[in-house]
Amino acid sequence: MAGDSFYFDIRAEGTAIFLGPTEARLMDLAWRQPSLTVKSALAYLGPKSGLAYTTVMTVLNHLVDKGLLTRSRDGRNFVYQAVINRSAFIRGRLAEIRTCLRKNFPSESAEID
Repeated sequence: MAGDSFYFDIRAEGTAIFLGPTEARLMDLAWRQPSLTVKSALAYLGPKSGLAYTTVMTVLNHLVDKGLLTRSRDGRNFVYQAVINRSAFIRGRLAEIRTCLRKNFPSESAEID
């Protein structure tokens, strides 16, 4: 995955542990749908999501920048698709955490796995 930052929130639940809350909602949606536009994402999330069109567009573009989504043009719309599936994303993040712990706490991390 592209990107230099690593987000980890032990208080969050689900994929929001590894992504911000809005990013997690949109990635969870991208993993369930073969493709998304901003308009379709808003429709799937429903009016109670409280998200504006521009917010969804910005977050989807951030997910592209992070290497989690691709973006292609279809007429006047951009279409977003997940680069990897949810399981591969989670396994990758867990591997990064294990590597970080082993590097920074070699004697204490012997039991990780």
